[in-house]
Amino acid sequence: MKDQELNLAIGQRLRSVRAARGVTQSELAAHIGVAFQQIQKYENGINRLSVAVMLRLCSFMKVDAGWFVNGIETEAGAGVEDEAAYLAEEIGRISDEKIRRNLTMLIHSLTVTDVAN
Repeated sequence: MKDQELNLAIGQRLRSVRAARGVTQSELAAHIGVAFQQIQKYENGINRLSVAVMLRLCSFMKVDAGWFVNGIETEAGAGVEDEAAYLAEEIGRISDEKIRRNLTMLIHSLTVTDVAN
């Protein structure tokens, strides 16, 4: 996988978790100390996430750092990315933050269980 493809895959994961949490680019940028345009560049794979920024993102979004990179080399391609984007959008439409958080935790536990098997 080329660097640009890797940056884009990580950016797409950032976009999906941000959408699932119902957080705008501006809100995320303010929490991690960058301009919202920088979030756009991360999500579009134009700029690479530094480890320091990734850790701030993980802390704010409440995901493990590995979530951004685990399995990227083995992803099936656009079909998986399209499905993930759809699910993130649908989860983002849930207005109750507690329900969104619980659903996200459920999905995370299912993926951890699936990886363990």
